[in-house]
Amino acid sequence: MLDNQIMSLLSWDICRQIAAGEIISPIKFNMLCSMLVSANIPYDVSFSSGTRKEAPALQLTIHINPTSTLVLVCQLAPGATVFTPSP
Repeated sequence: MLDNQIMSLLSWDICRQIAAGEIISPIKFNMLCSMLVSANIPYDVSFSSGTRKEAPALQLTIHINPTSTLVLVCQLAPGATVFTPSP
């Protein structure tokens, strides 16, 4: 069941946009969080407001099981961010 949910999650357009490094609006990010809640998939969010050197970004950590997570870094503006996705 969880495998199907994860495969479905990865097929969502917004997840593909994030994985491609596209800039995501806060509205789309909120929509993604709503979809995760609806699918009963646990997640954490970290926010960096950005600095003169780094762009603002969100880091979404999706918990697959107790030992596996999927980390997506959502850029809110062009440029480097403080977050780096885990390998």
